[in-house]
Amino acid sequence: MKASTSHTIYKQHDSHCSTPQLVLLLCDGAIRYAREAAEHMRAGRWEQKGIAVDAAYSCIAELRNTLDHQQGGELVSNLDKTYDLLSTKLTLANTNRDPEQLVQIADSITTIRASWKELFDRLAKEGKLQDKDIKPKTLDPVL
Repeated sequence: MKASTSHTIYKQHDSHCSTPQLVLLLCDGAIRYAREAAEHMRAGRWEQKGIAVDAAYSCIAELRNTLDHQQGGELVSNLDKTYDLLSTKLTLANTNRDPEQLVQIADSITTIRASWKELFDRLAKEGKLQDKDIKPKTLDPVL
């Protein structure tokens, strides 16, 4: 799955997906696929592990693509570096067959997702986002 296709899959599922929803969905996908990759790795299901790693990588790559470098300043720069580091760690975990590293990646993205959600909730409270723009959507993208 190429990085650009993860966004397409998510957007095709619901054409009314807001940017905040997309960010949360991509985080959810990265978390899910990193954990699935760890499970497949532990079980020796190498093909499924590879698919899950690729999907997690695509979600992280698309999270990087959602960053607005014109508006975000140092925060966006730091997030970009964090996403880059997570991608590198994902590659190393895959290469070294380290399922615990995959779980740590999922945990890191869980923390990032919570921060995004907190920001979106605050912006909604301030009237800068509508509640409907941050309501979670459920999605099971097809790889």
